Amino acid sequence: MTAQDRKANAVFLEVGSFAAYGGWVLDTQFIPNMGSAYLLAHGLGKPVADAVTAAAFPQPGTYHVWAFTRDWVAPWKTGVAPGLFQVVVDGQTCETVLGSEGAAWHWQYGGTVTVSQQKAEVRLHDMTGFEGRCAALFFTMEEGFMPPNDIAALADFRRKLCGQEQVENAGTYDLVVAGAGIAGICTALSAARQGLSVALVQDRPVVGGNNSSEVRVWLGGETRFEPYPHIGDIVAELEQAREAHYGPDNTADLYEDEKKLGLLQKEQNITLFLEHYLIDAEVNEGTIQSALLYEVKTGAYKRVESPLFVDATGDGGLAAAAGADYEVTTNGHMGMTNVWYVEDTGEPQTFPRCPWAIDLSGCAFPGRGNVVSTYRHVREMAFGGWYWESGCEHDPIEKAEYARDTNFRAMYGAWDCVKNVDHDYETFRLGNCTYIGGKRESRRILGDILLTKSDVLAGTIFPDSFVPSTWDFDVHYPDPQFYPAFYEGDGFLTKDYHEVFQKPYFIPYRCLYSRNINNLFMAGRNISVSHDALGTARVMRTGGMMGEVIGRAAAVCKRFGTQPRGVYASHLQELIALCKQSSNR
Repeated sequence: MTAQDRKANAVFLEVGSFAAYGGWVLDTQFIPNMGSAYLLAHGLGKPVADAVTAAAFPQPGTYHVWAFTRDWVAPWKTGVAPGLFQVVVDGQTCETVLGSEGAAWHWQYGGTVTVSQQKAEVRLHDMTGFEGRCAALFFTMEEGFMPPNDIAALADFRRKLCGQEQVENAGTYDLVVAGAGIAGICTALSAARQGLSVALVQDRPVVGGNNSSEVRVWLGGETRFEPYPHIGDIVAELEQAREAHYGPDNTADLYEDEKKLGLLQKEQNITLFLEHYLIDAEVNEGTIQSALLYEVKTGAYKRVESPLFVDATGDGGLAAAAGADYEVTTNGHMGMTNVWYVEDTGEPQTFPRCPWAIDLSGCAFPGRGNVVSTYRHVREMAFGGWYWESGCEHDPIEKAEYARDTNFRAMYGAWDCVKNVDHDYETFRLGNCTYIGGKRESRRILGDILLTKSDVLAGTIFPDSFVPSTWDFDVHYPDPQFYPAFYEGDGFLTKDYHEVFQKPYFIPYRCLYSRNINNLFMAGRNISVSHDALGTARVMRTGGMMGEVIGRAAAVCKRFGTQPRGVYASHLQELIALCKQSSNR
């Protein structure tokens, strides 16, 4: 049966397009792994409100229901599936409980429903509040047919069935920036204030990356050093009025998401592509011609063109799509944190048993009994800090969802232990957990210089040294004192190892562009440094200053009709002059 024929008796429903998410949240972190965004029932053990939409069916009749989902704890063979949900159509609840099987993302059969009219209400009904997930629903009158599970084949199937084979031309710009964390924001603002037209692509509705309400990590590093006292001016515009690093005081409002977004919206030279994921790049003879964007809510595809591109994604997604050279440490790297905290309600609070979580009943961990954090916080403040960190032993790209879910299992296991085994924290409850992971390390894109720890310790001065780095060498590995808790093999509590150097150290410009993709810059934690050197370069004020330099370098590229390497080879004095000028409005 052709896609055209199938349209007469089938509906493919992207859950990102639901009219109301209810208590579910839209998760876009793992599109490279499983092909789309998905809705997550992130209720901390309390069922969330239904996600609801109106779906157009081609004709009345009986439809077979399929959900693209998984049992998220199945990789650990727990035998108990916590993330359960059902599909409800016009009040009819499908008989199958979904999210109950399969370690991998796949189509699970949900049963049948009868639709009496061509428009019907569709609901995702969460049953547990324990991280159930659904990426798409497929309704078909064709008995025995299931969409493909393979990600590439599924994307092709979806595009044909939904009529999304055409790619919209979304414009040509002087500069395309992928990623709107602090590094990407500063790049876009710097370039726009130099008169360049900029497309800024962000997969979330929120900008700021790790320094946003969605991740809640404070800014690190110092700015504004001679001989470039204005490198850091834009970072200063993003500073928060207040900080609270741990516990229930670390609230969403502290991160001033709207201020960051407002700065971008005020710049007439910036076109924002919020909730768009950069999924591919067209490359010709080592030069990116265009980038393909996927709109996460509608599934539509768009193309943006530019002579210059910036990868500020953290994970180096654009660089990988373009074929840039990169390194990645797949074992023994820094991991991902999902910040969480507990709060005292003043009244007794219960919490369900979690037999599918990590069993910590026989282990010490921060917050249990008299065990405190490295910083000697009061014991309840030891829960959920940066050191609750997973994924250090696994590929940070391929196993990203696994790492995030390990953090969930550690949190739920710890809280189950103290509440139901120790009978402690009687009046406390889980207050918040960020479902977007705060990553520290993944791909490092190779430039004309690979900066090493030895370079920094030796104080090596390069002619193109621009970006001051002031954070200690700070790398994280699983904490030996908690090894008994890691009996499953995955560490989830880390220790920071510090080494100081003479500060500031200025990172060279040649670390900020690709050595084999002619028109690709990079900013943030994916620049051309070694694993050890990343320990100082990775923090956000430092990444923001990289963006400020790149925005000026892009202006030099446009002015002289050159590419990133050409700026260093032929126009370094022009870049130096620009870097001594202010970029503030």
